[in-house]
Amino acid sequence: MALLAISCGPAAGPAPAAPASVAIPPAPPEASVRAEGGPAGGPVDPSAPLVLPAAAIPPAPWIEPPLDEQERELAERDLFREHREIALGARVAVFAAPGDGAGAAGRAGGASGAGAPGAAAVGAFAVHQDLGVVGPLKLPAGFIWVGVAGQRDDALYAATPEGALHRAADVHAALRPDGFELRGSVPGATAWDAAGGLIAAAAGERVSVSADEGRTFTSAVVAPGKPVRAVLVRPDGVLVARVPAEAPSHGRPAPPGRAAPPGTFVSSDRGQTWARSTFQPRTLERAGSWIWNGDPDCPAVLSRDGRAWTRAAPANLLYDLPPFGLALSLSTTIIAQEAGARRSALVPPAPEPPARGAAAVGREPQCKEGGLGLTGIGEGGGGHGGCEGALCLRLDFRQPPPTRTWLAAFDDGLCDPARVPPGGKCAAHLVRPPTFAVVDQRAGAVTPVAAPEGCAQPVDLRNAAGVGVLVCRAAGGGAALFVRGAQGPWRAEGTHAIPADAIKRIIAAPDGTLLLLLERMRHASAPQREPLQALVRSPLPLGAPQAWRRVVVPDGVAAMPAPGGAALLASSPAASAGGRLDVSLDRPGHPVLALARGVEVSQNLMRIEVHDGRVRVGVLPKPAPELRGEPWYTRDERWHVLTHGGELVPEAPPPGTPADARRFGPAGR
Repeated sequence: MALLAISCGPAAGPAPAAPASVAIPPAPPEASVRAEGGPAGGPVDPSAPLVLPAAAIPPAPWIEPPLDEQERELAERDLFREHREIALGARVAVFAAPGDGAGAAGRAGGASGAGAPGAAAVGAFAVHQDLGVVGPLKLPAGFIWVGVAGQRDDALYAATPEGALHRAADVHAALRPDGFELRGSVPGATAWDAAGGLIAAAAGERVSVSADEGRTFTSAVVAPGKPVRAVLVRPDGVLVARVPAEAPSHGRPAPPGRAAPPGTFVSSDRGQTWARSTFQPRTLERAGSWIWNGDPDCPAVLSRDGRAWTRAAPANLLYDLPPFGLALSLSTTIIAQEAGARRSALVPPAPEPPARGAAAVGREPQCKEGGLGLTGIGEGGGGHGGCEGALCLRLDFRQPPPTRTWLAAFDDGLCDPARVPPGGKCAAHLVRPPTFAVVDQRAGAVTPVAAPEGCAQPVDLRNAAGVGVLVCRAAGGGAALFVRGAQGPWRAEGTHAIPADAIKRIIAAPDGTLLLLLERMRHASAPQREPLQALVRSPLPLGAPQAWRRVVVPDGVAAMPAPGGAALLASSPAASAGGRLDVSLDRPGHPVLALARGVEVSQNLMRIEVHDGRVRVGVLPKPAPELRGEPWYTRDERWHVLTHGGELVPEAPPPGTPADARRFGPAGR
């Protein structure tokens, strides 16, 4: 095989069809590639394990150690899995996230519009249609309700148990400890709601309404002698209140399923006067401008006139709209939504009054209709194709071990649907990049951070050893790299002449050397097997110029980072069908060093790495002839080490290893 020396610096413009390379003869073994324990300058024992040269670059200062075994489960948590919407405005929604379940998270607005007392474990976050995810918000201590009001600004409000109302002018103000200012109060208020320019509070048998941002309230009795349990506000000034159900006249409890629902009253004049509703739903919810019974099978929605209820509004009008909460999903995949209507305090609008026969009146009966007919789509299982010998190294998909912090992307990016071609992906045509986040898995904390300047189109995000690597599409389609640790800003690390969407995986060495393995790209010069390509980063400070370089290996099957910014490269000549293995070392500032050529391989090689300066290979013995073709045949891998003589021999097992763990010999025999 011809080994390659590649000189790569930052490049701009279109990616070339094939990388430029220069073939060089194999370099002779260096003195530093020696047998451990051998005499200095003496003969080398061919059967001794080969030890790589010492690293010239010290470990990176930003390295985070992997989580220990007890903490690994932290990496499996979805801190926003239980998030609940506690306030909804025209352009912003507020959510409480309990993280792993500790702390109070809040309940969805429901009939009462009440949130949860106290603060959540992760905190309260806002999702704004223009700004994306913002948080954690600094809500007043002991809040019992959060709301959003204002046709233009979507100011945030919070109420405390004593009935005090606090206001933050916008989501930015809500990030400050002093961002919520005291406005008015409704002593004894037990339920709140807000929409449009109105704020309502229920206290005793009265509902108090403010139209001046909570400074003053006017009140009216809903039903004499009946305490108001819940109040809902529609942006057009229609209000609905709930009072306790009437007690049965005979004094005995009603049979299950036949109990009277709570009393429902309606106001069409901003709470000045109230009338008993012509329809008495069993439950009551507000979603967008819908005040409805919350039953997708048998929906009944208060119509635009604020008096009649209609059954002609299908629940799909509500559920087909993407909610703001979709943005609160953390992953390393860049996901975007189409800019446009979301489910908000204005959308969907209240439906038209019902036509004859479509009105809901009286007490709500038990629903006997069918469901929405929504079905899940399952994914069929699948396996992987067979492989032979050294070619199995191409199937190594190990991921870096999780660390305390990692970089993630919220699903709040936006694309313009008019710019997305037929069959195209929304995330490839962003008009606003997603918000990113630093996630502290031990503390259960999420800190949103903006996309770096100069990255209008992020494509991929990878994490290893405590640093995130963001790949952005540069002019001409090249890959602009940005890095960030748990602290500090994003730092640009050059543009590289590779397709921005070519990253396959990230791998890290213990000292912080990083390797981005690229998807194989078909070139005219290699129609049958594409060359292996990788970007390798030396363990330098974040933002260091020329930290990355590209390596290209024809017939390559694996590339792994090695200390000091080196890359361990494995290739298998195409003619050998996986029966031969060549191993070399590519170091910054040095010619490529040949470690072994033509290693005979008759077993399947599953993994390769550098461990304590030695080259280790995970070997999976092939099944006996009578077992070949069995779909679930497995056998444990065993580590082998590369020797000076170019063989893979079993690694000496630690003391106490059972005898059956020594059951097979060298990989090439």
